[in-house]
Amino acid sequence: LLPTEPGVLEAEGMERTDRFSQEQVAGAVDMQTRRKAYNVSLEQLGPYRASFTANGRKLLLGGRKGHIAVANWDGFNILSEIQVQETVRDLTFLRDSSMFAVAQQKNLYIYDAKGTELHCMRNHRPQVNRLQFLRYHYLLATIGSTGMLRYLDVSTGANVAELPTRLGECDCMRANPWNAVLHLGHTNGTVTLWSPNVHEPLVKMLCHKGAVSELAVDRGGRYMATAGRDGTLKVWDIRTFRPVHGYRTPRPVHAIDVSDRGMLAAAHGGTVQIYKDGLTAYARTPYMTHRIPGAEISSVRFVPFEDVLGVGHSKGYCSMLVPGAGEPNFDAFEANPFETKKQRRESEVVALLEKLPAESIMLEPERINTVDRDQKERQREIAADRAARIAEIKANKKAKRKTRGRSKASKRAAKKESNIIDEKRQKRAAQLERQRENAQAKAARAKGIAPPVQKWSPLDRFKSPGAQPGA
Repeated sequence: LLPTEPGVLEAEGMERTDRFSQEQVAGAVDMQTRRKAYNVSLEQLGPYRASFTANGRKLLLGGRKGHIAVANWDGFNILSEIQVQETVRDLTFLRDSSMFAVAQQKNLYIYDAKGTELHCMRNHRPQVNRLQFLRYHYLLATIGSTGMLRYLDVSTGANVAELPTRLGECDCMRANPWNAVLHLGHTNGTVTLWSPNVHEPLVKMLCHKGAVSELAVDRGGRYMATAGRDGTLKVWDIRTFRPVHGYRTPRPVHAIDVSDRGMLAAAHGGTVQIYKDGLTAYARTPYMTHRIPGAEISSVRFVPFEDVLGVGHSKGYCSMLVPGAGEPNFDAFEANPFETKKQRRESEVVALLEKLPAESIMLEPERINTVDRDQKERQREIAADRAARIAEIKANKKAKRKTRGRSKASKRAAKKESNIIDEKRQKRAAQLERQRENAQAKAARAKGIAPPVQKWSPLDRFKSPGAQPGA
């Protein structure tokens, strides 16, 4: 049963929904919903990045200058806050609100809900730029300045995989909620898809002419939105890896997110634009627009199961109302927004017992529970592909030049000198020729064969007396 239906903004006559301000939207809703729209001014410690729990109850805020706060976002009731006195690049909740991870100046830290430091992982140096937590696999994925993608199992503390991307520094990473494949955006305009089981990217797509600034994947794992520094915002169909449509923005988009119901939020400068059905069809005009004067937006995140968008910017944090963005019906066994403390503990135990192995992360997870009936034929195809690949490698392989010491500097110099014909070399060649003739004549006399008589020539008179024939 789906007892609740989503609702959206509807304009009358010549009105446009993107012209509605947040004050007008808040004035048309009930008191409880009005409390969800607010602004928090934190001008000294920004810009801020935001993260929400899977059930949408807790908010995690991290300022670039070291301020970290955990709060109930509904009314912004702060539960705990700390000042780490270091640069904070990214942060995320783990399985629930009891622990969260923070990428700081050099190391990766894990804190509990009260802000107490639990772990400090120094093997993620020199720095971590982005974090993603795969809640069904209990894996924390990190990417940093060296381009090394790391998977950490937070339930056992083991390093599952370390994969070099070989594409330089990366500050753009999102996880596909459907198959847990990581999408990385690189400075050369490509987007790569990664699994901890393969040391090469599963897919490599050229998406933009410039660097990829941000990307997002919808909940169904069908569409991906990418933003580039070339001023374009594109939507891709991940099933076919083809572009669906694109948008041109006044400034490069540096923060995007997709809601539970497929709304696309894009932020450039101090402006946030929300596109209704912006993934499946081209939207000529935005569904909603919100401007924050004098601020630079750093992150946007939709609250799960709520019609609210959280915006982190250089002056603090803003919570804006977006009617129709959230999924109104939730599964209490999956993510319960009204869970009690006892239910949270029980769900954590069940999640640990049902933890998926890292080997289950693949592009097509529906193949896990299937039977391959034509195994011999498939093995022959695999063997043929391997043989073709080996033959191609051998064909492209350059023959190694084996000189066995003949390429030494002295050998090369002597070889060069042997090609030069000078007077000394000519005299030596004539001497060797005379020695060879004398040896042949001596051998002939030994065998009783008279040497051939040289014919007299008038020019012989000019020779020395001993050289004339008959002398």
